[in-house]
Amino acid sequence: MATLMVPVLWVFISFLTSYVNSAPSPNLPRQSAGCTVDFFSRIVPSGVLIERAQHVTTGSFVEVGNLGYPSMAAGLPPLCVVIVRNETANYRFGMFLPDTWDSKLLVIGSYSFLGGINWLDMGAGVQYGMASLSTDTGHNSGQGDLTWATTQQLQVNWAYQALEGSIILGKSLIQTYYSNKAIAYSYYSGCSTGGRQGLKQIQRDPDMFDGALIGAPAWDTKDLMPWVSKLATWNLPEDADGSLNDTNLLSRLQAEVLKQCDSLDGVQDNIVSSLSACREHFDITQIRCDVTTNKTSCWSQAQIETAQKMYSDYITDGGDFVYKGLDYSSEDGWGTYLLPADPNDSNNVRRNFDAQYERTFMGYGSGWQITSYNDSVVNDARVRDADSVQASADQYDLGTFRNTGKIIMYGGLADAVVPVQHTTLYYNRTVEAMGNIDNFFRYFQIPGMAHCWGTPDNVKAPWMMGGAGQAAQMPPYNSGHSVPLGYNDTAHDALLALMDWVENGNAVSQIIASDFNFTDSTYQTIVMHRQRPICPYPQTARWDGQGPQDDASSWRCA
Repeated sequence: MATLMVPVLWVFISFLTSYVNSAPSPNLPRQSAGCTVDFFSRIVPSGVLIERAQHVTTGSFVEVGNLGYPSMAAGLPPLCVVIVRNETANYRFGMFLPDTWDSKLLVIGSYSFLGGINWLDMGAGVQYGMASLSTDTGHNSGQGDLTWATTQQLQVNWAYQALEGSIILGKSLIQTYYSNKAIAYSYYSGCSTGGRQGLKQIQRDPDMFDGALIGAPAWDTKDLMPWVSKLATWNLPEDADGSLNDTNLLSRLQAEVLKQCDSLDGVQDNIVSSLSACREHFDITQIRCDVTTNKTSCWSQAQIETAQKMYSDYITDGGDFVYKGLDYSSEDGWGTYLLPADPNDSNNVRRNFDAQYERTFMGYGSGWQITSYNDSVVNDARVRDADSVQASADQYDLGTFRNTGKIIMYGGLADAVVPVQHTTLYYNRTVEAMGNIDNFFRYFQIPGMAHCWGTPDNVKAPWMMGGAGQAAQMPPYNSGHSVPLGYNDTAHDALLALMDWVENGNAVSQIIASDFNFTDSTYQTIVMHRQRPICPYPQTARWDGQGPQDDASSWRCA
């Protein structure tokens, strides 16, 4: 459910950059000479159309009109761009096929309900030497837009069908393109909705991937979306005494959490690392003061009670558990769900995102308002998901994948979009279903990281570790992959660590996360700020009490 964000300058460049159709040169490798619509059209089944096959040697590619992923993918090696349309099932997918191929495939996930081919993350993937693939999930739409989900076919495409069909056909096309050379290893990387997609595909077909890098998975669609709506109702009406409707209020709460909970893990480092200790010791009444004189940073008792609801698990009036609550240190991101997308939008008093799931996926109609929400929506969402769309990736026994594949799953402790406790819930339920899973499934919590990437400016926690979408957040932005400043190795990059685990049997005992500082006003140059190991759950990083806290070598997993 992440919003793909890159610096404004680069988004602007991506819209201005055009690409050039290049004719194959006689000196190109054999597969490049085959990068034509005619070649691929001859090998696809009926009902499938090749929209484009283009050999790109300019180092960049952008698909004009892509609403979900408009950014340019840059830093590309010479490769073949292929766009395939399944006209029968009504979805598309794209492939980057590098001239120099390492016999591996990287499938890229999507974000939120966005529609479009995720070329930007594919661009990062292809720089590892792999062929990369992404689906548009059957529609073309921007952030917060669910109006496209008007039929069950469109909904099922988003849920799993477009990805599954794209992978199956894509693998066949890739192998044929490379002179029938077999794909040696198939990998997956996705965060948020992309994390859900990866888990769902493993649950449906345990032989699809050899390894999957799963970030902050929005795996529990049937319960996540009612929880999002419940958050809104706790803050209604907009002018109520308990409504949290100002970013300054959220910043004040986050700062107080940091003040009280930073040192509870034994280290004063601007990072809340022990959420359990914070839940036990935090005194929220410290932010209460006279709101009549200071409405931007003083909290009323009613607002405090609203925050306490948001920290708590969502349990219906009948006692049914629905969804884990937001955790301490995530407050900086609460505005994602709480603050209006458009104050002048008459169709919804809060974010337009809130009510659209009920209106579309649940069939309540365009006139349904978030003010009509009640706990009956929870059971209705569960029944409709189970009977039709089946978007939720809620199978915990992963069957034979235990013997054939590996999973690295991760989540940020400051995640305000998919609460980290619900990510932990999936892991714990998998352990309950399968017993000890360390031989194929390891879960890493990242203190101070928000949803999929990033960290608040007053925290600056190490977060970058080769996860989906992370490379585009730091220079060289659209041209990036792995971890900057030469940290593209198995110690610092979770995707490379996953490949090493799959291919060489080297289990992942830690991953060193990094944070960087900008050194210029144009945000083009960075230096290392600090690094720290993130550890397989339930282990945590422990400082040795002597070495520099910003140096990963001063920490160990225990």
